[in-house]
Amino acid sequence: MNHHPHGHAQVHHRPHNHVEPTRRDFLRSLMGGALAGASVMELAWHRAAWARAAGTAADAKLFDLEKAADGVYFAKARPQAMINCNGAVFVRSKDVVVVDAHSKPSAAASLVAQIRREITDKPVRYVVNTHFHWDHTQGDHAYRQPGEKVDIIATNATKKLMSDLSVARMKESLEQIPPQIEKMRKRAEGSTSAAEKDFCAEQIRQLEAYQAEMKNFTLELPSITFDDSYVLHDPAFDLHLEFHGHAHTAGDVFVFCPQRRAIATGDASHGWVPNLGDGYPHSWPTTIDEVMKADFKYVLGGHGPMQSDRVVMTNQRNYIEELTGKVEEGKRDGLTVEEMQKRFTVQSLRTLHSNNYAEFLARIQSEGHPRFSEADDAPLQQDINSNIRDIYRNLDRA
Repeated sequence: MNHHPHGHAQVHHRPHNHVEPTRRDFLRSLMGGALAGASVMELAWHRAAWARAAGTAADAKLFDLEKAADGVYFAKARPQAMINCNGAVFVRSKDVVVVDAHSKPSAAASLVAQIRREITDKPVRYVVNTHFHWDHTQGDHAYRQPGEKVDIIATNATKKLMSDLSVARMKESLEQIPPQIEKMRKRAEGSTSAAEKDFCAEQIRQLEAYQAEMKNFTLELPSITFDDSYVLHDPAFDLHLEFHGHAHTAGDVFVFCPQRRAIATGDASHGWVPNLGDGYPHSWPTTIDEVMKADFKYVLGGHGPMQSDRVVMTNQRNYIEELTGKVEEGKRDGLTVEEMQKRFTVQSLRTLHSNNYAEFLARIQSEGHPRFSEADDAPLQQDINSNIRDIYRNLDRA
């Protein structure tokens, strides 16, 4: 790949903007339909994690900062009713580069304040949007402060997807929040459990806060865009922003720091089951193959824990390839989505049992949290079912 210091490459990739909505449950309808930004894995994980979130109302700390290498930090998002993505923080000689901007401006502002408290008082100079999804871009506006020079960087494909879809998806999410708040109120009224009542009250608080903040949402489009690659040079280390092909979306950016052997991957590689709602099932594994040619150790994904090896990235890549092959074969044989969901199970998918991948996903999902609903049973199979549906719909994407 040829790098262009000023960011304008010669290869153009056409984005695909058509997204079919789905309605599964509260968060599936919020994120998988209106926002198409969360897989069932994400939803199941957050249903469980909400229990922990119920006790954090007075805690403004939304992230846990972990050091990966000298000048490289992983901002792991704490559970919220409206999820935030993880962030990556690169501290350079005079300034800071932050990867991704979370679900709302207040979350991005919270991370900036935390960086200043815990890492450095150097200013943020660049924000990278790895892709267009709401939980990675809706906080961009927090960086547009008077007197501060902050550029937002993304691929041209991501900028177009943001322009075409972001406002409409955000408005759809707001329309669905009031009835869900009402459901939470009724659920609390019908419960005798103090823990569940507290859980519901905290979710209502968080949902109302999101609703109030996003009524005045301002879409901030990237100010620097590229097609293929863009390099940020600095005496401390270089950051190579690269598009390697279609994957989680049409415009995924990988931020690679060769001197620190670290790479920020957005949702194209992370510690949860992949979301294929806007994805490219055939291209995604090939894209990861290209990414893995680079010499990196630390993987700073958009969700889930930081990785210090390539095991999870490899597992996810192989899982997408295997399930896509099975869905493609099933479609040729005339199977319905429902028939495939019964046939392709946790037990039958070979890649889920390689390197204990299924066990890893189950641990990340549960983390010891109590269930508040029978719908939390078999979340990994729910996730596979969601992937089957999305792969079936997106098989022809290239």
